[in-house]
Amino acid sequence: MRSFSRVLHTHRLALALLALVLLAALPVLTYPLWRDHGMYANIARSILAGGTPYLDMWDIKPPPIYYIFAAGISLFGSSTAAIRAIDFVLLPAGALGLYWLGGRLINRRAGALALLLYGVFYFTETYASLTQSDSLVTVPLILAAVCAVRAGDAPRRAWVWALLCGALCGVILWFKHYYAFFVVALVLFHGWQRWRGGPRAALLPEGLAFAAGGLLVGGGLLAYFVARGMWAEMLLVAQGTAAYNAQGYDLSAFVASMHNYLGFRWRHWGVLLLLAALCLAPLRLATPPQPRRRALLLLWISAGLAFVVIQAKGFDTHWLPLLPALCLLAAEGLERLLQRLSAWRPSPLPLALATAGLLLIVLHSTWLRAFDYLTGRESRVQYYARFDEGGDVRPEQSLQMVDWLQPRLAPGDTLYIWGFRPEVLYMGGWRPATRFQAQFPLVAPWYPPDWRQQNVDVLWAAMPRYVLVLEADYMPWVTGSDLDSHQLLVQYPPLSDWLSANYERIDTKIGHFLIWKRRL
Repeated sequence: MRSFSRVLHTHRLALALLALVLLAALPVLTYPLWRDHGMYANIARSILAGGTPYLDMWDIKPPPIYYIFAAGISLFGSSTAAIRAIDFVLLPAGALGLYWLGGRLINRRAGALALLLYGVFYFTETYASLTQSDSLVTVPLILAAVCAVRAGDAPRRAWVWALLCGALCGVILWFKHYYAFFVVALVLFHGWQRWRGGPRAALLPEGLAFAAGGLLVGGGLLAYFVARGMWAEMLLVAQGTAAYNAQGYDLSAFVASMHNYLGFRWRHWGVLLLLAALCLAPLRLATPPQPRRRALLLLWISAGLAFVVIQAKGFDTHWLPLLPALCLLAAEGLERLLQRLSAWRPSPLPLALATAGLLLIVLHSTWLRAFDYLTGRESRVQYYARFDEGGDVRPEQSLQMVDWLQPRLAPGDTLYIWGFRPEVLYMGGWRPATRFQAQFPLVAPWYPPDWRQQNVDVLWAAMPRYVLVLEADYMPWVTGSDLDSHQLLVQYPPLSDWLSANYERIDTKIGHFLIWKRRL
């Protein structure tokens, strides 16, 4: 009991900051779902019912995100809040890991500031970017970096930390194979530690332990996926993803995407980047940071930029693996400034003001936006409209579509959506009529053409009561076409013939949703 109290006292600043960030972020639990979340959640529900990803329900992402969502649903239930709760469960582990890294490589207060910055700039991401593979993977990335640093600290037990680091890297690689850049960065970092500080002879056993951990976990997961019959479909997914990413390798398309998303990142991370820039200012720390800090952050940022570039789209989520490294840099910059202010006039006020200012950023993003909804001054539909970013996904339309269908469909009924709005299925508790929740694998030229007939064959057997067709969902980056789903339907004769033979379009239209009802 005394040791626990001592831990609480020693780390009281970090624990208090973590609690404040989580309280400030609580309205995230009320956020709507993005279409990707709908895909993951529907597959997760299928897993919990004994199904297999890709075979029973298809998507383009690697498997870990589906099993994380399945765990979230099994713990918290089938609601939008249950999905958002995943961030609140996993983020503390990453935040505390970053606190340890900052304390070990800079000083304890800088570690606490890194924790605060990570929480603030994580929870101020858009509703679409949160609870995604690229956001959640920051947690094992941080923990793997902790293990790499610990391996350099403890020569006698370094192999244990190398084993754990390898095991975490085995998990990380299954989030996306492009995370290999981060794995290589950690390997180079540990090699640098041993080359600089020795013992160099330990590199071989530590390397073997790292490889063993990676093979044990990564290879174990591979064996499981092969045993479930997922491997052939996963190869098709990888081929499709490669073709999908290749669209961005055109120089003009690459420059346009990066210009767009760099501006987006600056709007979200401007304060973070300015604080990181303080590391370049002539503000010295009382105790200089360890040289390992520079090596680790340089490799981490290089790996993060390579990860962004190879995917060639610059999407907002692709930048998120850089967040922990930028938080460490920004924490060091802020710590330099606080030490300079303390030297001028010792006072806890600068730290309090810095903490309050950072918390205001997340409070503005969460509580201010949700206040009218939480106090009953606006409806859920009105609240969801606040998340309308002008694209084809408009959360309030999804909610209105669910509200319209609920009196007409029972939970567990099938529904077919020709478009990319699977969140409607999850929110309503309905099952996709086929394993294809979205239209893009059935129209993009880089997926097997025989899937189109397979899809229609299943629909003839399923015959859902309603079919939804989307308008104005122009997504050339996933469909390979400048047409919307309603227009693409004409180019898919087996599906359009099935629809016209069995369904009639009703007069009701909800946003971009066209509604077709089965003829009796």
